[in-house]
Amino acid sequence: MDACSYHARKSTSWVCEGCNKPYCTQCVPGGEENFKAGQPRCPLCSQRLEWRGDGLPRLPFWQRSREILGYPLKLPALWLLLAFGAANVMLSNMITALFFLFVSTLLSVYAMLVIADVARDNWEPPSPMDGISEGGLLFRQLGLMFVLFVGPFLFASTSMVLAFGLLALAAFILPAALMLLAVSGSLLMALNPLRWLQLILTVGASYLLLWLAVMAVTAAPALLESGNAMPAVVFVGAFFSAYTTLVAAAMMGAMLNEKARQLGLTMDEERGRSLSQEDYEIAEVLGSAHIYAQEGRLEEALKVINRGLASAPLHQELNWRRLRLLKLLHKEGPWLEHLARFVRQQLGSGNAGTAVQIWLEASQQQSGLRFEDDPALCLSLSKALFERGRFREAQQLLVNLHQRAPQFKGLGEAYMLLARLYLEQGSTATANRLVSFVKKHFPGDHDSEDGLETVALLTRLQAHS
Repeated sequence: MDACSYHARKSTSWVCEGCNKPYCTQCVPGGEENFKAGQPRCPLCSQRLEWRGDGLPRLPFWQRSREILGYPLKLPALWLLLAFGAANVMLSNMITALFFLFVSTLLSVYAMLVIADVARDNWEPPSPMDGISEGGLLFRQLGLMFVLFVGPFLFASTSMVLAFGLLALAAFILPAALMLLAVSGSLLMALNPLRWLQLILTVGASYLLLWLAVMAVTAAPALLESGNAMPAVVFVGAFFSAYTTLVAAAMMGAMLNEKARQLGLTMDEERGRSLSQEDYEIAEVLGSAHIYAQEGRLEEALKVINRGLASAPLHQELNWRRLRLLKLLHKEGPWLEHLARFVRQQLGSGNAGTAVQIWLEASQQQSGLRFEDDPALCLSLSKALFERGRFREAQQLLVNLHQRAPQFKGLGEAYMLLARLYLEQGSTATANRLVSFVKKHFPGDHDSEDGLETVALLTRLQAHS
């Protein structure tokens, strides 16, 4: 399956009907509950988007063998198996013969419903009543069987070899035709040789296993032919025959589910995955902004992000995106303002690690960076940097703070921290001057717990020097 235009590792889930751009569910998030009338639309050209599947990998049918084998034993499918067994046991007069015909017909239609449901990844058996309401499907099924198995006899008078060859071919393509009929409901599609060929080639060698299973189902009624068999034996044989019929149907559905995208079948699956309205709005903003940014339309990407932040100002990813877009657009003033606000926001929320990450990324983009007009933020960020061993970066924020903010009430605390930073880097002389300065002008900070710890460290280092 084609990859998304903007996320190379993700499969295509949507394709624009206008510009033919393929998108994944990260580009176009949400589901049916989120989409309004006419949505979703292409972020680039505003044309409607066509659903191509969720892009998630499908389990190979053989990995679902437990589900396949257990499917007929789940209610209400089990009731139909029991009814089929009972109908065979009671078969003795016209009334019971009609009941047998009814249950047999219902089982045949029910198997088609099973194929369609499992192909949609729905592993809950349908109600037998659903089979009763699908009379049209029965007639299409009979039409398919007539064309495949009665048609070849028309050639019997011409060539028996040809007739038997066509019968053998019909038996081989029967599973493919049944699968196509089940998921499309179209007799024309079920009789289309090109669709048979596509399905058989797509399924590959597994089709032979499926064919053997269908042939086993076809042969299963032979178990019932002994007229003198005990009722219990007849019941078990009939039950097993119905069981293998539904196992084969579940197997067909599982194969279709696995290969649906290669076959171009979405089986009316729900488009996308519905989110809460709040999550959808944010995901939609992030997806659209990413597309615009990848297309070089940075101003439009920024407008989309600003729209998202208006409703979710604390959202971390939205703030990251805005910060990076402002830098790419060389909007230095707004970039610095947003940087300070974002760092302050993360520190206030207890996300000191994220605040440090934001600052380090920004520092790489602009050397000598510090918050000149916000000494309190400089101090808070320096503490976070110090705790993570980023001494030089923390020092950069506090150097000459008394010149930048002489009235800052936390100046003593800031300079005791700065002294500690110098000590950690081996500069005892500078640290000693700072400690003396704090002791003279801010004795309370000098005698605080952190201050005394710094003084003790300074004393030890001086003693060993």
